[in-house]
Parts: sequence; structure tokens; C-alpha cells
Amino acid sequence: MTDDFVTLYAGPLDGLTVTRTHLDTLAQDHGDERFLLLTHCGASGLYQQTEDRWIYAAPGLLNHNDNTQGDTREEAP
Repeated sequence: MTDDFVTLYAGPLDGLTVTRTHLDTLAQDHGDERFLLLTHCGASGLYQQTEDRWIYAAPGLLNHNDNTQGDTREEAP
């Protein structure tokens, strides 16, 4: 049985191919989303599965709002 290859898109590991079996052992499920943190030759990248593709999950592109208190917080002295 042959294993098919999956290509990572964008980011520091753009174009890297890994076997689907290896990728599935490394991927993390978070609710409805799947993520993969991978390091290869000193470069690391966080990738998110979007349909059947793995795309670089740049911090500014994730749909998370870390500032849940708005801009009303006071700065520490």
C-alpha cells in the first residue's frame, strides 16, 4: 500500500511534502479545526487544515481575539 503525499502551503515550510500518515500522527485537533506544528531544517511553522490543504496559520490570520477586554485596560506602571 502506498501513502500519498501532502504539501504545505505558504510560510517557512512552503512546498514541503510529507506523507499523509506521518502528518496525521502529528496533527492536533482543536474543536472543528486541525493544526500542525512542524520543524524542518531549523525552520518552524504552524499550519492549519483548510478542507484538504494545509496552509500556514500566520498569527494575524487566525480568527482569535486575544484582547477580550477591549482597549479599556490600564497599563501597569
